[in-house]
Amino acid sequence: MIALNKEKLPLYSKVFISIIYTVGIFGIIFSPALFLPLTPFNLLISAGFLFYFHPNKDRNFYRFIILVYCAGFAIEMLGVQSGKIFGSYHYGNMLGFKVKETPLIIGLNWVVLTYCTGTIVQNLSQSFFVRSLLGATLMVAFDFFIEWYAPHADFWYWQNDVIPLQNFLAWFVFSFFFNLLFCSLQLEKKNSFALFLFLIQLLFFILLNLYHQFYH
Repeated sequence: MIALNKEKLPLYSKVFISIIYTVGIFGIIFSPALFLPLTPFNLLISAGFLFYFHPNKDRNFYRFIILVYCAGFAIEMLGVQSGKIFGSYHYGNMLGFKVKETPLIIGLNWVVLTYCTGTIVQNLSQSFFVRSLLGATLMVAFDFFIEWYAPHADFWYWQNDVIPLQNFLAWFVFSFFFNLLFCSLQLEKKNSFALFLFLIQLLFFILLNLYHQFYH
């Protein structure tokens, strides 16, 4: 058997994820019916690699995941049911199994984005408040690119096909408090995979948006 070089494992993992997202872009462009339903699995795989490289999986690490997942899912479920949090929207079918018209995977999306942005801004300021603002800003910027592509991927749809300003304001507020939770918990915040995953996901949606804009 070939021994796996543990020192190069982060590099191998980044190459593997890069291949998955590259294949995903071309797959969605040329065979969307086949590749778009794989979106939840892609997020699960990405989260698995991200959390694998977290250096110290203590109680606070799992507490963070559980709290943000449950809060994120609950907020989305209430948002869909009421139309008063983010605006009036509904989910399509490409994000997998739903409870109360809300995909279960959406809570994990909040966890991954909060973890990535919280880790990225960790060394930018000593203030929890400033870091939380910066993390929330990154999350809203990320959401901006997802929003424009979401209806084309059957992720979710806005009433009258208009993305309300309320959505971005709500995203900022919840992102701020999730980042504040991440900053305040005593857990390791060093994970080089976080910046990599955030950037490759951001590039993924930017490229899909550009393709849709120029070729549709």
